[in-house]
This record gives sequence, structure tokens and C-alpha cells, in this order.
Amino acid sequence: MPRALFHIGKGGVGKSTLSALTAMAHARDGRRVLLLSLDPAHNQSDIFGQRFDDRAREALPGLRVREPDIDTWIAGYLEDVQKRMRENYSYLTALNLDHYFRVLRHSPGLEEFALRAIYLDALRSHADCDIMVVDMPPTALALRFFASPTVSGVWTDELLRLRNTIKEKQEIITRIRFGKKEFDQDRVLRRLEEERDANAMLRAHFADPAAAGVTVVVNPDRLSWMESVRILSSLSALAITPRRLAVNKCSEETDLSAMPAELQRLPRILLPATDQPLLGTEALAQYLERERLDYLSE
Repeated sequence: MPRALFHIGKGGVGKSTLSALTAMAHARDGRRVLLLSLDPAHNQSDIFGQRFDDRAREALPGLRVREPDIDTWIAGYLEDVQKRMRENYSYLTALNLDHYFRVLRHSPGLEEFALRAIYLDALRSHADCDIMVVDMPPTALALRFFASPTVSGVWTDELLRLRNTIKEKQEIITRIRFGKKEFDQDRVLRRLEEERDANAMLRAHFADPAAAGVTVVVNPDRLSWMESVRILSSLSALAITPRRLAVNKCSEETDLSAMPAELQRLPRILLPATDQPLLGTEALAQYLERERLDYLSE
């Protein structure tokens, strides 16, 4: 799988721009790079001045950009659930399932589940890449994304125990009435086992510095610092250790001495402020060269 480089931080600190710069730096070093935007704002289309969607498109030699629509993935997930329920429980066709699924569209947790599905799909679909740079959504949704394998894992483990108990009881009854026809293949149990394995893989993936690295992006101001301290606390609870802190919009007068100790302990990179908007590949390339930001690809 490609190594994943996540950028997380308070809204407006420059996550999307830094994601674009990092992806460009790796591509210029000869690596095959996918820039995956999980931010519903779709900033990468604006930054590169190109229209991106769920199909990876080449923005520069060696750099492809993919910007999926989360609502489309949610709709696809719900359609898949409906299909599975009709296949596994044919007697439910007598009920008005459409009504219940219209309600389910507003269920909490669907956004992070969609992001998780997009990310897993990207890992599988772009295994030919060396690096996958991930532009993350706002903090709350980003943290729910990182927590989703753990939260989903708790539910899945309980459902597996329940399903195995049901199977044991039902198998006894079925042997009396129907023989073993239903139990040669338990599609529900198999799906739960697949979900369990995916959760375990993602938890290990996020926590492995060789597989995934998180950069916390801040501005030189107290509000972004304090939110980033909360980010570090949440990531620590998930056994995820950020690889570095990126301080964006710095100047010669920038004073970081008052920055919280939790942030001070992280390896730090400084990104100078610029009067020119970093829009378009030419502007991004000029900024990389002018500020000598080759270290972004390290």
C-alpha cells in the first residue's frame, strides 16, 4: 500500500494548501503520488485550477488528484445495505424498507463511515502509488474518521458474538425442520468477519509510522494552538503519534515561545507567509522553489 500522509488542523490554517505542496514535492522527487481530498469543501479543485472528482486525474507528471463527493458515497453505501438486506432477509420485502432507509440517511456516523470507505477504496485502487497525501476535513470529522475503526470494532465484535449465538440456536432448529441448507454459507457472519478484519487493519495502519504519518497544521495564533492540543490528545487515545507540526503563515516576527509544550515537543517545520495567493500549479511550484521547501518530501 502507498504510505499515507495526513494533514489535520483547525479550519483555515492551510491544510489543503500544504497537502498540495507536499504532494507536488514528492512528485518532483520522482515518486508516484495520489493527492486524496477528504475535505467536503473540495479545495483542491480551486487550488490547482482544475476540476477534480472521484476519478483520479493527473494534475502534474507523477501526481494524480482525487476529490470524491461524500454524499455520493453515502448514497452508494445505503443502496448496498438495502441490497444486502433484501438478499439475506427476503421476508422483509413485505415491509416498507424505503421509508426506514430515508430516515437512515440522517443517521449520525454516516459521514465518517463514507470517508472510511473512500480511504479503503483509495488504498486498494491506487496500490501502484508510492505516496498518498490526504487532505483531511475539519477537525471534528477528521478525528471521527481516525476513531471509526475502533468504534466500529466494538460494535462489530458484539454483533459477531450475537450472530454466532443466533447461529448456534438456529442451527439446532433448522436441523429438525430444514436440514443444513441455510448454514453451509452464512453471508451475514462472513460480512461481519470482513468488517472486523478491515477495522483491525485500519487501526494498525493508522498507528504504524511507517505506513501513515500525521502532520498537525497550525497558524502562529493561540486559537489554532489550543485546538491542536485537543487533536493531539484525541490521537493519543487512538495510539496515533503525529510525525510533525507544520507552522504556516510565519514571518520574521513570528514568536512561538508561548506555544503549548505539547506542540513544542513535536518536530517542527515552518512555512513562510506569502502575499501572493497560492493558486495554480505555477504559483505552487514557485513557492516551493523560492522558500526551498524540499524537506516537505522527506
